Amino acid sequence: MKVVDSGRLVESSVVQAADRLITLKKKHGSNPWPCIEECIKIWIKKSPDNWNSHIVNIQNLRRTRKDPKFASTYDKKYGGYLRYTLDIPQEIIFYIRKLYTAEELPMNREFFIEWAKRFPVFKVAKKL
Repeated sequence: MKVVDSGRLVESSVVQAADRLITLKKKHGSNPWPCIEECIKIWIKKSPDNWNSHIVNIQNLRRTRKDPKFASTYDKKYGGYLRYTLDIPQEIIFYIRKLYTAEELPMNREFFIEWAKRFPVFKVAKKL
């Protein structure tokens, strides 16, 4: 355990992970991808059971889509087809948002297309 600025006790592994992320952000400047990769590694190491269940969930999603190539399915409620392209754990998104503001790193269409290219394990759709 380690005491942080706010006076709270925090596990030393959490403080070390935060230090690694801050160092990576300083080192790579405007390139967020090394930090994002480290966020994913931290999440996997912290929650291996969640990681395994997440992979199983993505595989199930792929199987249950009407059109597995584009991961689309018809939704009666919306009266049309819905595409499910990526499944990213919320905790990883929280890690990223702690490092980067929306101005520094807009999570727009281009961001998620690049994410799918760099981390295909999170893709539900075979084709973007």
